[in-house]
Amino acid sequence: MAKTAAHRKQIADLIASLGAKVTFHESDPGTTGAGLIATTPASGTTTWAAATDTGTESQVQGSAVPLLVPAGKTVSHYGIWNGSTFLRGEQLDSSIIVNGTGPVSVDVTPKFTFD
Repeated sequence: MAKTAAHRKQIADLIASLGAKVTFHESDPGTTGAGLIATTPASGTTTWAAATDTGTESQVQGSAVPLLVPAGKTVSHYGIWNGSTFLRGEQLDSSIIVNGTGPVSVDVTPKFTFD
């Protein structure tokens, strides 16, 4: 069904506002937050910007979240939480592979799209 841009933007803003805690995952976190990577710190906080609309969908983008990822890990997804409550997982546009001998700072910029 068709939706107005105003409605899409309101829904995208509402969903984004429900959680700002971000975690990194090495697999699809499903509905439980599975595949969590032990980063330093354990999570970060994003600040969501106002939704923008393309005419067919609305997108909210958060601020970059930097976390130290241990060597040998691949970040493929990120999780969005409200405190200790897991809300949803999103797949990265492309996975981030951390090679080397020590932890590496990785920035992930979360986004949410509603169509």
